[in-house]
Amino acid sequence: MPKRRQISRLPVKSGSWPRMVTSLFWRSLESGPFSLGVCCLLIAFVSVHDAALIVTNHEVIYEMEQNPIGVWLLDLQDGQVWLFVTVKLICTALVCAVLITLYKHQRRMAMTVAASLVCFQLSLLCYLSVA
Repeated sequence: MPKRRQISRLPVKSGSWPRMVTSLFWRSLESGPFSLGVCCLLIAFVSVHDAALIVTNHEVIYEMEQNPIGVWLLDLQDGQVWLFVTVKLICTALVCAVLITLYKHQRRMAMTVAASLVCFQLSLLCYLSVA
């Protein structure tokens, strides 16, 4: 079996900060399980933060919620948030489990999906912080 060559994405020069940062970014993505773990933690963190905001603002969440599935879940319990929060956290755990399973079979696709979800979750965090 031939040996795999390590390919450096960008050469790092001693005074080139953008190249060093880019090189570290590519190396961290290539490190595999660690990067996937960080992505899953970020996804879970934003989801738990959102759930905490839902519980904290339970008096006004029915008027403020923009997710139609969330509104439907709130309707099912006459404005109580526990079903909504429970479904939200179970779905977040399911997403992380699917990412881990996908990583076992197709690493590149799993990292692409995980990075996309992290971008979406960070956008949601910015929206929740500003709005």
